[in-house]
Amino acid sequence: MKSDQLYLAPYSSPVTAREERKLILSVDDEVGVLFSRYKLLAAAGYAVLSASDGVQALGLFSTEKFDLVILDYNLPAMHGGLVAEAMKAHLPDVPVVMVSGADLPAEYRAFCDDCILKAAGPERLLHTIERILSPASSPDVERSQNAF
Repeated sequence: MKSDQLYLAPYSSPVTAREERKLILSVDDEVGVLFSRYKLLAAAGYAVLSASDGVQALGLFSTEKFDLVILDYNLPAMHGGLVAEAMKAHLPDVPVVMVSGADLPAEYRAFCDDCILKAAGPERLLHTIERILSPASSPDVERSQNAF
């Protein structure tokens, strides 16, 4: 994948916008979710790149410097738990927030900095992102209590 193709991904911020803002990778196989999440995050001041499956997400993750990843668990071909595991093996300091419609298997929670239910809503997602990306946040900060 050539780097100029990355900027043509649907629901992604232009290159100039990404240079000045925190860059988030949003991964979901539902186009409507990617679009809504892009609008929410862009309005909150974040630059966003989107991927619709785990393979695409790992490709972007290996070529871009992300500040945070929002990852759906239920993805085609490679579920989000395996994607999170691969991301943490490559760059363990990049926070991963897993989003799921149901309970996340325990063996994959260790690869996530937080897990939230899709039903929790956009405010919860923004609060989680802000908490993780805040300067006071560190690996020693306790993870939030969530529905998982």
